Amino acid sequence: MATTAELVPFSEATRVERLDSHTYQVNLVDSFCIGTVPNGGYVASCILKAASLHLAQAGQKDVMNAHFQFLNRSETGPAVIIIEDVKLGRQLSTIHATLYQRALLPSAPWITQGSTRTEISAYLTMTNLSKEQGVSLPTAFSSQQLVGAPQTPDFAALRENRDPNWARFEFPGGSPLSYARCLQNVVYHDPRGGQVAKTIIDKWLRPASGEKWTASSLAFVSDCYPYVVEAHRPTKEEAEEKARRGESIPFSPNTRFWYPTIVLNLEIKKGLPEEGVEWLHLRVQSKQIKDGRFDLEVLLVDEHGDLVAISHHVNLILGSERNTADRGTSGNEAKGRPSRM
Repeated sequence: MATTAELVPFSEATRVERLDSHTYQVNLVDSFCIGTVPNGGYVASCILKAASLHLAQAGQKDVMNAHFQFLNRSETGPAVIIIEDVKLGRQLSTIHATLYQRALLPSAPWITQGSTRTEISAYLTMTNLSKEQGVSLPTAFSSQQLVGAPQTPDFAALRENRDPNWARFEFPGGSPLSYARCLQNVVYHDPRGGQVAKTIIDKWLRPASGEKWTASSLAFVSDCYPYVVEAHRPTKEEAEEKARRGESIPFSPNTRFWYPTIVLNLEIKKGLPEEGVEWLHLRVQSKQIKDGRFDLEVLLVDEHGDLVAISHHVNLILGSERNTADRGTSGNEAKGRPSRM
């Protein structure tokens, strides 16, 4: 893992510059990468920020729902986000955002047909969450106490790693996840008694940079720990013992995987304050891991026990060499040619 001195503040890593009325520019940074590929949630957060800026003057800077399709592997460096106003309304508006890289132009039309690559396509429903009103009813679900999770921590104690139920997670040296530099941007706290199940992950999170989680960061937070497969990783001793007994293992202790997000759906349930919040509780759960593909349901809960966001993901399980392989040079990867993701 990189040192704290190498951290790029999230606000800087997602800084958006308006180029014209519907075009925005961002610069994707290395410290939010997994191998050579920027974390999908991080790139999605850049789009959330551009969308918020786009409709701020219309009074609809809040994202209610966003659907992201990851078409190609993005890369560090400049990217252009072009927004189409699909339907603008008084309470809700729908926009389409596309993030492009390579062969970008210094002026309109900003992209080079046939050479610029389409990386991500997204539909977003925008609104003003503070003005929402209507029928509210209780449900059987309670975000106040997620089943199996320890009680809400004492946050002052948690900050000093003294909470009796939650402990700061330290990444072991030589971990197969060591090439996921995006992990350095978050301070993770796990249940001291272990996770409730192999396919469920509970963590309290705060930004390692000392910033706070804001609305635009929620896509990154939802995608910051998609590692349910890692709970099934055997230790060297377990693998050797099973080999002696003639039993199979799903993969070897040192196999390095990449878990690219193919689809991410994010629904914001509660608007965060402008200044942000220090802590969020992340619950990640997978219902099926099969044939190199798995689902994730992600819940984000704030310090008060209120549900902030729900996210659903589709991820692949690929060898890490697929992450670092050469990218295609043509912009047609998303137009009929097989993607090398």
